[in-house]
Amino acid sequence: MKVALAREREMNKSRENHDIASDALLVKKILSGQRDSFADIVRRYQNRIYGMALSYTRNPEEARDLTQDSLVAVYNSLARFDQTRSLTNWVLKIAVYHCYQYLRKSRRPAKVLDLPAEFPDPLDVQVRADQREKVLKAFDGLGEDLKMTVWLHYFLERSCKEIAEILEISLDLVKVRLFRARKVLGEILGAAEPEE
Repeated sequence: MKVALAREREMNKSRENHDIASDALLVKKILSGQRDSFADIVRRYQNRIYGMALSYTRNPEEARDLTQDSLVAVYNSLARFDQTRSLTNWVLKIAVYHCYQYLRKSRRPAKVLDLPAEFPDPLDVQVRADQREKVLKAFDGLGEDLKMTVWLHYFLERSCKEIAEILEISLDLVKVRLFRARKVLGEILGAAEPEE
């Protein structure tokens, strides 16, 4: 068992190093004038950003605007990207910032929207269809910070370490937020269960 875990960790590290190397090459191409290469970044990340933005805005048009604003910010900031780090985390960090800015400007609570079919939804796999609405309403009850942490961890499958980097918080704080979110969701969903 330990050997299998060690082998899996080594494969993930190797894959991560390959991704960082290919991301660095892509960024170098764009910075050297091959602007068409930015389309690769758009293809890689636009659906992830759109899904996150849609969950916060509940408005497809505003989500598209946030997606576009985030991608424009990525393009304009490429020269400042540290090519030894993960491009995915850096792009998501910019998108998170734009979602937070949207929430601050709109001054209304963020609401979760059912994602279109092209976005895989882990809730569909883990929760029965009749409980899905209860879970989404419970998710709406989380504060912005908890909601973003949960979104990154469960919907975008980012590790705690990656979330800490994206949100610029400590690893311990990520774990605390996930713990609190699970507790709040458990309390809300537990209270929603009919008594027998």
